[in-house]
Amino acid sequence: MELLQIIILVLIIYIPAVALISAIRALIGLRKGKKYAKEKFGETFLHFFFELLNPWNWF
Repeated sequence: MELLQIIILVLIIYIPAVALISAIRALIGLRKGKKYAKEKFGETFLHFFFELLNPWNWF
C-alpha cells in the first residue's frame, strides 16, 4: 500500500510540474507561431514524461 501511495504522490506532483515546464517553453516559443508552440509543448511534455517511465531513474 505504501508503494501505491508513493506512485500516486509522484504523479500528482510530477505531471503538473512537467506540464508547467512545457507550458513555459510553449509560451516562449509562441513568438514563432502557434503551431511551433504546440509542437514544443508536446515535445517537452513527452520527453519529460517518458523520463518518468525510465526504470533507471527510479533507483
